[in-house]
Amino acid sequence: MKKIQTLLMLIALAFFTACSGGGGSDPDPDPGPGPGPGPVTPDFTVRVSVKTSAHPYFQTGHSEGFTINGEQGKELTLTRGTTYTFSVSTPGHPFYISTSTVGGGSGEVTNGVTNSMTTSGTLSFTPNGTHPDLLYYQCDIHNNMGWKINIVDP
Repeated sequence: MKKIQTLLMLIALAFFTACSGGGGSDPDPDPGPGPGPGPVTPDFTVRVSVKTSAHPYFQTGHSEGFTINGEQGKELTLTRGTTYTFSVSTPGHPFYISTSTVGGGSGEVTNGVTNSMTTSGTLSFTPNGTHPDLLYYQCDIHNNMGWKINIVDP
């Protein structure tokens, strides 16, 4: 009986040693999770529509407002050091980044911005350390068409 117990213990020890890894011969060890889904493209589509109660400036200022990716008066949060592109098609409503809550041409931000005051094309904006934590997107001609842009650190 003692010989059987010893034999079983040796078999169990051999099995445990063989299955315990220790740099075995697995040609394709599990590398863990693969890469993420890739970089997010920080692009926005800007259009104009008649304001509804969904717009934060509904019944204030101009009767039309900007939509961002189809959402009226969308509040944006942008990260310093990242370049954002705004694909603009807003005939009669020059789109720009502003320090003004009202817009209408006041408070234009030019640092880090290319193609400001556009009605058709691409406006690019790279917020940096000189920009305040709160800006706005607005219309150069009409008041209260845009809304807030929060600027955050990476």
